[in-house]
Amino acid sequence: MDEGMNISLEDYFAIIKEKIGLIILITVVTVFVVGIFSFLIIKPTYQASTTIIVGKPAVTGKESTQYTDVMMYQNLVKTYSEIAKSTLVAQGVYDKLTDKIPVSQIASAITVTPQTGTQLLIITGKGKSPEQAYNITNAASEAFTESAKKVFPTGGDIQVMDKAILPEGPVSPNKKLNLAIAFFLGLMGSIGVVFLMEYLDNTIKTEADIEKYLQLPVLGTIPKML
Repeated sequence: MDEGMNISLEDYFAIIKEKIGLIILITVVTVFVVGIFSFLIIKPTYQASTTIIVGKPAVTGKESTQYTDVMMYQNLVKTYSEIAKSTLVAQGVYDKLTDKIPVSQIASAITVTPQTGTQLLIITGKGKSPEQAYNITNAASEAFTESAKKVFPTGGDIQVMDKAILPEGPVSPNKKLNLAIAFFLGLMGSIGVVFLMEYLDNTIKTEADIEKYLQLPVLGTIPKML
């Protein structure tokens, strides 16, 4: 029925109104399933960060910091960021932690972000608890400082500018965002399913369908038996 494709906006609303129960059911089930995963199955992840500065932030006496020195320290940040991501630092974190997390897991839990155009380096650690994230971040800061001095003793001066603090809440999963996305996807998906069902349904249900698709007048109807 090719003419079935040419339906008006009123027809769309009529289809939605007719299948509103199915739309609500699919949407509620989608939100419910995502809610179970977000609140019960997916374990929360906590995050802590520390900021490290490379170079000599303060000078005394006749010493002065030249522009070339600043550029050199900024370039050193890139080198130090690679050192902070190394297995050497991850092994150092492992040695400092009381709860022995595998080195590979420690390496994946640490993120190093050099701040472009600055002498700052941000080390972020993630864990399954606030304490674990806090401990990993502090251990990573200490292990990085020690490792950098060993492998690059002629580099810049490394100092911790902002120490890590105990995180107050998890960074993931974002439960409210997940539920909002689930509601939107469930609603849009259910409407799509309803329209697909209507498109695939080629049965004639009403007198109007007979006149529309068969171009025949309706002579009479058989009433429903209650």
